[in-house]
Amino acid sequence: MRSSLQPDRSEPLDALRGLAIAMVISCHYFGFINAIFRYGVLGVDLFFVLSGFLIGGILLDSRKQPRYFSSFYGRRAFRILPLYWLLLAISPPDHWGYYLFFAQAVPWLQFGYPLQEPAFVTWSLAIEEQFYLFLPVLIFWLSRQWLIRALWSCILLAPVWRWLFATYLHDQSWEYLLPGRLDELLGGVLIACLMRGYCRSPATWAVLACLTAICDFAYFLAGAPFPLSCVALMCCVTVWSGAVAQQRVMLRPLIWMGRRCYALYLFHLVVLNAIFDSGFGIYSGLVALPIACILAETSWRAIEAPLIDYAKRRFAREEVLTSTQIARAT
Repeated sequence: MRSSLQPDRSEPLDALRGLAIAMVISCHYFGFINAIFRYGVLGVDLFFVLSGFLIGGILLDSRKQPRYFSSFYGRRAFRILPLYWLLLAISPPDHWGYYLFFAQAVPWLQFGYPLQEPAFVTWSLAIEEQFYLFLPVLIFWLSRQWLIRALWSCILLAPVWRWLFATYLHDQSWEYLLPGRLDELLGGVLIACLMRGYCRSPATWAVLACLTAICDFAYFLAGAPFPLSCVALMCCVTVWSGAVAQQRVMLRPLIWMGRRCYALYLFHLVVLNAIFDSGFGIYSGLVALPIACILAETSWRAIEAPLIDYAKRRFAREEVLTSTQIARAT
């Protein structure tokens, strides 16, 4: 019964995920060749909005179901931890004990950000894992009205956190800490709420989103950090467009990358460093790219897909169907 009620996997969203990882890899592999590739760092922002949308949608749809927390965290653990631990074993970073608990920002704030370490890419993964700690609780305990209020409050405060971090903390702390990314992550959750009928006034939401972006940009002109609220708004519009798209897209390479993006994201710098150390110089990115793709496909077939299938069986959700859902399914 459950499978008949679930929508097919969204190819447009997979393509967007593939675009995001392609942007990140192009930044790291070819950013030194042409400045335009450096804008690939914005792929991380797209990842955050996509994550908020997809995870938020899963939690919203299962908030009234039995085993809400165990199902969510069990599946997330099998999806995230095996490859993450493998990365830490292959390329152990300094202060690796903090990495085990996704608390790597603690030594970073004290000793600086290890930008050259391959494991530094886990800063975004740490943010998402911290995000997973409080989002399920918000969705489970808050009513629809108060949930929307809480989401918007956090989004409106995100630029304030960035300004404070830029003022009182060192280096790029505003970029690598969770509070400064809440407008992107929770913006994705709001899209999931919008598509489920939680929005009573689309005009009010649009005004709030634009107002946040405009204020953030104004402070940027006055010397504040990069206006991520503007990027968050653009990424939210992009994800919403992909979510409502009905036609199948024919961007097979991007779809493939989107479905293999986790291994690509974790290991692409490990591969690049190994190739560079082998003496390929400026051609290291060209050599590393196909190798990283082969490793990602191997990882998917040998590790990720079997563990995902096991987690789906082990932590299956016991859905309580309404009479309307039963009627639609039959």
